Amino acid sequence: MNTHQLDAKGLKCPMPVINLQNLARQVSNGDRIDIVCTDPSAEKDIRSWCRINKHQFLTAQTLNSTWLISIKLK
Repeated sequence: MNTHQLDAKGLKCPMPVINLQNLARQVSNGDRIDIVCTDPSAEKDIRSWCRINKHQFLTAQTLNSTWLISIKLK
């Protein structure tokens, strides 16, 4: 399992999810993606994207208006 980073700071929805979808197409099943973003609605959108695409939503943490969201691709 590899871990990939996605920097989506400063992007407004739907761009964090679009960038996540593009990265997900380039990496392997079982890989982890850590997304750093500043749009508070991105957490809900990424959680929904995971559910629809059957990926595993691992964690969501916020610190000083920055979110760190981790998912695992199925």
